[in-house]
Amino acid sequence: MKMSWYHRMLLSYAPLFFVVISVLIFSFFSILNNSAQKQIAMTDASIATKVMQAVDANLKASEQMTIKEIFTDEKLKDFYTYAADDKTPFDYFLISHRLDDFTSMLPFSSSIYMYNEQSGKILSRNGLSDLEQFGDRDFLLAAYHSKTAPAGWTSPRNYREFIHDSSEEQVVSLVKFFPLDGIKQGAVVVNIRVRALVGFIKDLTRYDAGFIRLLTANLEPFDRSVTLQSQAAPVQELKKERIHSDYTGWVYMPSGQRDRNLSLMSQFNDLWMIVGLAAILLGVIWFTFITHRHYKPIQSIAVRIKDYTKRKSGELVKHAGDDELKFIESAIDSLLERTSQYEKLHKDDLLIRKRQVLVDWLEGHRIMNETEWRHETARLHLPSQFQRLAVAMMEIDRYSQFVVDYSSRDQILLKFVVTNVLQEVAQNEGIFVWNEWVGPQQMAVVFYLNDSQKPDGHTVYDFMKKLQDWILENLEFTVSVGIGSETQTLGNIPQCYAEAKVHLSYKPVFGLGSLIGIRDVHAKTEGRIFPHLQSVRTLVKSFRTDDGQWQNHMISLFQALKKGRFSQGDINQITNYLIYHLNKELMEMTGEAQELWATEYKPVLEALVEHSEKLEEWHERLVMLLSELEPRVRAARCARNNHELICQVKAYIETHYFDPDLSLNRISDQYEMNPRYLSKLFKEEFGEKFIDYLLRIRLEEAQRLLLKTDLPVHNIAERVGYVHVISFHRAFKNGLGVPPGDFRKKTEVKSNG
Repeated sequence: MKMSWYHRMLLSYAPLFFVVISVLIFSFFSILNNSAQKQIAMTDASIATKVMQAVDANLKASEQMTIKEIFTDEKLKDFYTYAADDKTPFDYFLISHRLDDFTSMLPFSSSIYMYNEQSGKILSRNGLSDLEQFGDRDFLLAAYHSKTAPAGWTSPRNYREFIHDSSEEQVVSLVKFFPLDGIKQGAVVVNIRVRALVGFIKDLTRYDAGFIRLLTANLEPFDRSVTLQSQAAPVQELKKERIHSDYTGWVYMPSGQRDRNLSLMSQFNDLWMIVGLAAILLGVIWFTFITHRHYKPIQSIAVRIKDYTKRKSGELVKHAGDDELKFIESAIDSLLERTSQYEKLHKDDLLIRKRQVLVDWLEGHRIMNETEWRHETARLHLPSQFQRLAVAMMEIDRYSQFVVDYSSRDQILLKFVVTNVLQEVAQNEGIFVWNEWVGPQQMAVVFYLNDSQKPDGHTVYDFMKKLQDWILENLEFTVSVGIGSETQTLGNIPQCYAEAKVHLSYKPVFGLGSLIGIRDVHAKTEGRIFPHLQSVRTLVKSFRTDDGQWQNHMISLFQALKKGRFSQGDINQITNYLIYHLNKELMEMTGEAQELWATEYKPVLEALVEHSEKLEEWHERLVMLLSELEPRVRAARCARNNHELICQVKAYIETHYFDPDLSLNRISDQYEMNPRYLSKLFKEEFGEKFIDYLLRIRLEEAQRLLLKTDLPVHNIAERVGYVHVISFHRAFKNGLGVPPGDFRKKTEVKSNG
């Protein structure tokens, strides 16, 4: 082992060193220069040709798609075929929306506008404008009134859409008259951004400095940021390098920098020959010296690996022989194998996937059977075995102040600390928990419980109490927790999660830093104000959706409170509960509505708690404030561009809820909107998701039919849009807590009593 590797290096690689170096020195520069230059020139020309073909193909596709869409799409043709007086703003909106969809299909980053000569109007994706106010008016009129039809794509030119725009961008344009034959009625202009073309070429060549340069027919560069160094090269050479496009007339020219560098190196050919001869002599001396010197660290590494292997009982290297190279190679292979396994384990973003799976499961969007549960937990590296499951919902108190007090980075750090503390408590208690932040201020926690742990929520209650105490003692904020009931089946988890959220919503009644479980809710239910909190939530939801019924709900609440005996503290608790839910609903709306609530009305409502001594005074001031806020919120809502459209979607749901095929995708197709965008707008407008609103409408109608008619449950399921009665049973139970049959029986018992 002492010198085996040393002798192999010296005796095996020395002859190879002499032969290779000698051949390279005496033959490399004699044949490489000319052949390399020719090959590079051919390669450059071939690349430029491919780039030209790719650009031309995309431009031709854009031209063909433009011709096809303009002359076949009825919505786009309507822009030319009818006078401006025959169209409503909604008609122009539909045409502009269709134009926007068509623009997104074009290969390059583009903009399109249409010109109607009769009306003098120009329509683009940004709206309708008059010709006199259009920023590209001069180019349009010049092209439109030219004696000959525009031929293909223009050279780069400056473009701006509105005359008041201070910035311009470089584009190439294609002008097509409508119709192609006969009397002109208008034109369509397609503008492709020059930087998109240049970026496309750079992406094709994978060369940031622009290996292929795009020039106009007059040899003006498209990319103004890169100066064309054509004057430094011979004219004949430049002519050989140019590739002309028959379609556009543009010129594609390689930079030629590599050829010039190679030519410069070839001038020192003789000098390199002398240097090479000297290198052979120096190489013999240096090779012997460096081999001897570099062998020592290799030997040291081999010895250290061998000693480590002996201490670890051969864990790192299974077979270690006398060959140092094989020994080190085996150790490196073992390390690489472990690294590969680690990278494969974390290849997918487990954190994001775990959060999404948990949210879908808790919200009831994904129902998993036992097989699916075991498969999903195995993928996420989570345990699948449990005797009972429980859900808790934790919320940071005074979150608006929390955001003000801490930067975004500190907020992330504090949430990370809370997560780690929760896991440490779980480890100390011998409980596995699956926790994820499901919102900016809320964390959902799923508990895996076994038979050895206390039932009826005591384990979860004690667990979350320890977490609350640690946060209160070590951090400068508090958290409140809502705890749902326990279950032994996966399918009941959405109901437990809903219970936890409902319990957490009672935080204004129980106070900040509260821990609210089913026993706490039952205890409050026996009190005086708790039965009226549902009326408060109904009032707030009515105010948010602007259904015109909130004042009736307010009157009902006032009359119910007036019949009871309530202290000032009771009224204050109800007011705080109302403020909490109003804040939650209005802060999900647009920026203007948020600002109105946060700066003007929330402080006044909070002051109402301190200054209303009589119930009548409380009611009068509250109605006055909400009546004043209502039109301002409505105005902010109506100012949104999509308000009318989303109201149409809501009306469509209310009149077609009984259709089993009614879905977000179907409505999105009908109103020509992206499903996710439509769902986002619906949530911002009405405070609940599309699927939740559809479910609520169906369940409300189902309740009415159960109470007012004697129809069988399966007939009611069909009338509210459910094909399978089992799905109806599950949805009804998850939403109301009881199956539909039991709901009807309980109602009949109450009415008979």
